[in-house]
Amino acid sequence: MTNNVTDIELRMECLRLAVEFGTQRDILQPSKLADEYYKWVTQGSGKRPADSRKDDEAKQPRNARNVRTVG
Repeated sequence: MTNNVTDIELRMECLRLAVEFGTQRDILQPSKLADEYYKWVTQGSGKRPADSRKDDEAKQPRNARNVRTVG
């Protein structure tokens, strides 16, 4: 089951969040904050690199120091 939200419903939800959780200054002009929420939600995640290492090697764990000593 998919829940398709229309553009108007998404904008109304962003406006509701801006009014409900915004500061008093935001409540005076909630459309500005609602537009910021809308841009953030609709921008998408984009393509992310698989690994940000320059040498493209798998990350190896460092030598962990043993906090439990046998003694």
